[in-house]
Amino acid sequence: MRKIALATSQEYSELSRDDKNVLNKLLDWGVDVEPIVWDTKDIAWNQYDAVFIRSCWDYHLRYDDFFKWIERLAQREVAIFNPPETLRWNSTKTYLKEMAEKGVDVIPTVWKTREDSIDLEQIIQENSWERAVVKPVVSANANETWISNADSPEENRQRIAAMFEKHGTIMIQKYLEQIVKRGEWAFIFFDNVYSHSVLKRPGQGDFRVQEDHGGAIRSKKPPRHLIEQAQKVISQTPSGCLYARVDGVEVNNKLWLMELELIEPSLYLKYHPKAPERFAEAILRRMNALHSMEAQTRPLSANGAPEISGVQIGD
Repeated sequence: MRKIALATSQEYSELSRDDKNVLNKLLDWGVDVEPIVWDTKDIAWNQYDAVFIRSCWDYHLRYDDFFKWIERLAQREVAIFNPPETLRWNSTKTYLKEMAEKGVDVIPTVWKTREDSIDLEQIIQENSWERAVVKPVVSANANETWISNADSPEENRQRIAAMFEKHGTIMIQKYLEQIVKRGEWAFIFFDNVYSHSVLKRPGQGDFRVQEDHGGAIRSKKPPRHLIEQAQKVISQTPSGCLYARVDGVEVNNKLWLMELELIEPSLYLKYHPKAPERFAEAILRRMNALHSMEAQTRPLSANGAPEISGVQIGD
């Protein structure tokens, strides 16, 4: 029997509510699958055919430890999804530079290192922005992300100095009022195929759309042109991605990329009735490919489990 692990963090040792739906679907199909906290000691990771990165939502706080763990798995020839090289590439937001160079519309961004002299008000003025959003290049869930205070340049300078003490590089992005007025889109893809979308809005008086910061999320079908633009973003991502989330803001009918989430994104599975099964089937296709079998889902068997390449899951 194939055995897989869904990697998570201590806070979500039983997985997020979203991923539990996928776990239950796989278990119903007879797959030997279990959630494992990624930094658990004395785990024989090579007992698993594959490790799927899910709610490892503390990786950015323990960056070096996390990627040392990824390297150990790779050295033991444990299959990892998304692939290790993709995880590493996506872990630093400088990947947005590469996406922009490939022709993707990325929110205007200025990159600064601690060796640079920086005047935030000057950057805002030179780029004809009204305000700016400041972020570290390694971050998640809007951690250490803040918006410039036009009335307090001294506060801005102090906050940037504090960030440089902790981070070698920071990014300064144009603040888009559309995030507050219209929200931020999230497009979810499995095996580069579009699945579903949600629209995220910030809470009252905030600009961050994450639920931890008071944001609200709802299922919403986007217009076709935005789906097509999100698909173009996916076409420029590294190959081999099992799952991906494109976060962006619509400005004058154009999707501006804010983040490309390839490590441990929330996939908002509960917002579409078919999403958990789509993700579970994508996982099975990867397992199928690992066993050098035809990578496609056959019609459902009598017990409701997909038959993968002639092998009925659950047999």
